[in-house]
Amino acid sequence: MATPQTSTNTTSIKLGTRKEALAQLAKLKKRTLHSLVLEAVDSYVAQENARLAYEEQAIRSYENFQATGQHITLDELESWAKDLTEPNAKSLPLCHK
Repeated sequence: MATPQTSTNTTSIKLGTRKEALAQLAKLKKRTLHSLVLEAVDSYVAQENARLAYEEQAIRSYENFQATGQHITLDELESWAKDLTEPNAKSLPLCHK
């Protein structure tokens, strides 16, 4: 996880009934409510950035397939994946038309 950055900016968030649940959790974990909220926000931002990067890579891969026709079949991929646990695992299959 990324190291939280200290900032002089303050943002108010109305947690409603969530605040009590977070406060109880913070007490059990011997942490501050503030640290739990920051951790949750950091985790969410990292998760969303990873999802967006994955989607962008998927789009680029699809565009590349559309342009070149290069691909591997599901059967080829599954065969390769099943073999990964073997001592002499096969190399990833090469793309073809």
